[in-house]
Amino acid sequence: MMRSLLFMIAVALSACGGGDGASFAPASGNTHCGVSVGKQRITGTVTSVHDGDTITVGGESIRLASIDAPELDQAYGPSSRANLAAMVLGQSVTVTYAQTDRYDRVVGTVFKSDCSQVNLSQVAAGAAWYYEAYQCEIDIRQRQAYAAAHASARTAKKGLWANAAVAPWVHRNGVEAKVPSSCPNGEAASD
Repeated sequence: MMRSLLFMIAVALSACGGGDGASFAPASGNTHCGVSVGKQRITGTVTSVHDGDTITVGGESIRLASIDAPELDQAYGPSSRANLAAMVLGQSVTVTYAQTDRYDRVVGTVFKSDCSQVNLSQVAAGAAWYYEAYQCEIDIRQRQAYAAAHASARTAKKGLWANAAVAPWVHRNGVEAKVPSSCPNGEAASD
């Protein structure tokens, strides 16, 4: 309901030249910049960065899919947020998505105008973990890209890997996340 209302407002504002230029629309296909993605899209300017995996675009809270950044009260949490802000704050992005989370945030993949994938960049910079518990929500090529970026950042001791890092899900819940060994379509979860 809220998404439909926001879409109608965005359409009305874009027709009269108002608003922040954000548009909410279904995608014409299931790819963006050569990446398999969700069917819905939001295009607009990033107006705020809450933490290392949550931004605001067109008044919509966006949770970056496939990653988990340190909480702001964790070591490296403020640095993760600063890394994300340096990448996207005040810039135009396209968010592709297929779902929202329990907090009604869009869970999406964020692309800059040069087709760089912000979510993956956070992992490659050592500013976030690849969140393997949700790996079945992305295709195998994306899983491999995230796993490689995660391993490379960890080996190079980039960002949060420079010190003993506690995963955000462990920080929040005190337990390791369940990582699936296979996906519902029968495909192995990781290679």
